Amino acid sequence: MSAKIMILGLGCVGRSLLNLLLGEKLFSPEDIMITDCSEDASDYFVSAGGKEENFINFEMNSTNYKRIFDFLNEGDFLLCLAERNDSLILAGECVSRGIHFVSASDDQFDDLYEIKPVMYRDHFLSYKELCKESKGKATGVLQFGMNPGLVSVFTKTALQNVVEMDEGEFVSCRRDYLKKLISEGKWSLLAKELKVSSFIESDFDYTESDIEEDPDTVYSTWNVSDFNEEMNDHAIIKVGTETPLSEVLKRIGLSADQVLYYSRPDGTLVLDEMGKNIRTPAYSLGKGFEGCVDAHEEVFSIHDYYTSRNEEGEIEYAPTVIFVYRPCDLALRSVFHDTNSKQKLITKDRMLSGGEAVGICVEGKNFSPVHVETALSYDGKIEDSPSILIVSASLFAAIRYAINHPNEGILFPEYTDPEEIISYVSKFMPVTVTRL
Repeated sequence: MSAKIMILGLGCVGRSLLNLLLGEKLFSPEDIMITDCSEDASDYFVSAGGKEENFINFEMNSTNYKRIFDFLNEGDFLLCLAERNDSLILAGECVSRGIHFVSASDDQFDDLYEIKPVMYRDHFLSYKELCKESKGKATGVLQFGMNPGLVSVFTKTALQNVVEMDEGEFVSCRRDYLKKLISEGKWSLLAKELKVSSFIESDFDYTESDIEEDPDTVYSTWNVSDFNEEMNDHAIIKVGTETPLSEVLKRIGLSADQVLYYSRPDGTLVLDEMGKNIRTPAYSLGKGFEGCVDAHEEVFSIHDYYTSRNEEGEIEYAPTVIFVYRPCDLALRSVFHDTNSKQKLITKDRMLSGGEAVGICVEGKNFSPVHVETALSYDGKIEDSPSILIVSASLFAAIRYAINHPNEGILFPEYTDPEEIISYVSKFMPVTVTRL
């Protein structure tokens, strides 16, 4: 390619993605730039084949972020992986400059930081406006790690399986019509016609390590600080039209007096309870499990993508969306320590066994549930830990999508083509479909 790509932050995911970009020859070493303020990151970049002059030692904030655009031109790529970089602001800048933008999650500059459930909701509404404004401009793909990201693509795969394979009377009698809705890209109408009640995300981390637990340390197989914040933040769910609030609360084992905020018009439910303290059932790796209910970006975009509205803009139909996460045993125990002044990433060299499985299940009374999932286990052969490779491979797919579709504007993962995305990631990890 002749275009350049700048990666903001060369942590574990950034390093894994750098190796994929170079290994798959998507970009040449001369066309890859890194923005980071770590000497270790600089050393790694050069050792991996990057050019020393393409490493920019820079710590970004809300007052100096425009400096990075001195190094980028129209048609180049900006990939946001570093913590505390404001994806919304950067995406807007990229739209105005004709630069492709890809992010792994939603975040803010430190000096603009606010409570996360509120941030996710408000940012989502602003992103939607940016999506409208950017149509026909340089493609940017938002929040495309594994979750958020690939799980949103899996929702379409699950629905396709329902339409093609379900043998119940409801689907069988309407199969041709439902297939036509898929061919026309009318996914929200399809969900409405099927009366999908919910999309239940599942993230099951079964990593085992040789780390001896320190009672003053929080552990994670991915971004430790984000994991700690997420587990100690208010849980958030999007409640759909097919499931009463009382049933949602019963499913997660809470009562009405534990509701911090509920907007019936748009289904936003914020709970007066930290995600780590909630347990609810989900499905993964061929069996059920209990996980925590966390605040996550994609509950907003999945809920919105499958929402049907009337002419006045009022919701006529929407599904419930819940993110259920079961961290590995060490990580889960650590968020209940009395204090955690230290953070430690569980890296591949400390793994004994296990891995991670991430997927989504579509449910409804008119069809049998379908679960779509990808899973990676530690076997000593893959270059990175399963948790890291799942994310970097998903980002790799998003970049390839933007290259092949350069003028689609800013997109949420739900708006990408599922078969194309899965064709990109299947080289690195399997995608399985299970009828429950």
